[in-house]
Amino acid sequence: MENAWQLFLRQLASADPEFTYDDVCGWSTDEFEALTGAGLISEMAQATHVSCEACPEGHWERVRWSEDGHRAFIPCPLAGTPDVNLERLRRWRGSPKQLAVLLAQALALSGEIEPLPASRIWFLGRRRASGRTPYFFFAAIGPDELPAMIEAVRLAYGRVAGVLFVPFSPPTSTEGGKVRTVDIGKAASLQDRRMTVDLPFVEVQLGDERPPGMSAKHPPKSLRDHRRAILQAYMESKEIEDMNALGSHLRMDRSALYGMVRSDKSKYGESSLKAMLTKIGCPRPTWDRAAKPGRA
Repeated sequence: MENAWQLFLRQLASADPEFTYDDVCGWSTDEFEALTGAGLISEMAQATHVSCEACPEGHWERVRWSEDGHRAFIPCPLAGTPDVNLERLRRWRGSPKQLAVLLAQALALSGEIEPLPASRIWFLGRRRASGRTPYFFFAAIGPDELPAMIEAVRLAYGRVAGVLFVPFSPPTSTEGGKVRTVDIGKAASLQDRRMTVDLPFVEVQLGDERPPGMSAKHPPKSLRDHRRAILQAYMESKEIEDMNALGSHLRMDRSALYGMVRSDKSKYGESSLKAMLTKIGCPRPTWDRAAKPGRA
């Protein structure tokens, strides 16, 4: 199940990221207040259409109002004219521009935030990282739009070294050449209305100069097996069926969990690893050190 932060990022791929009451009603109070307090979502006009909850069809209908304006209802072929809970008419709009501002602040970037000619992409600023001063960008796009955004950066700034934050996991961080694409969901987190960015994780992406097809050195098989056993033991204790379910339980991508087992830091950030270990109750020394053969 997605948490509020994950759903917010996923919705940013839309040209008009909108959240219905049905979207947000499952969020915790802390999650909702974090997003609204940070200015990432704001309430907008009431919805004019809702899905029917009075029958199993879930059909979409325009909302009608009683003459006195106190009762909202919709037509339903099975239930007649069921009432609509007024709370379900509430809507919120996401603000990619505010996310750009928070990213720039969290990274302490220099320079002014500027929108690029292409829509839904911003230049955030620059800072020292990985022995260089790369350009940082953010694009509120979906995966299909990534090549066009890389080209937009090149047209506006040339073939610069930089980071392009996107709200999804790109196939590889090196797809854009000198501009490395980084999943915001892995690099940033929102806690108590405050955004933090895992700069070491971002620097790993910038420092990844390996040729295509060449992977980083894995830890010994004994350590990988040791880590898998830790996760398996936790799954059994919580009656979690598989890695997909574990990812949902821990609120992180399955690929990030596999990356943690392999020490592939292109798949996760240090803060994510710490959060995962805290959640499963595993001390870091235990995670990083497998028992030697012959020892319990």
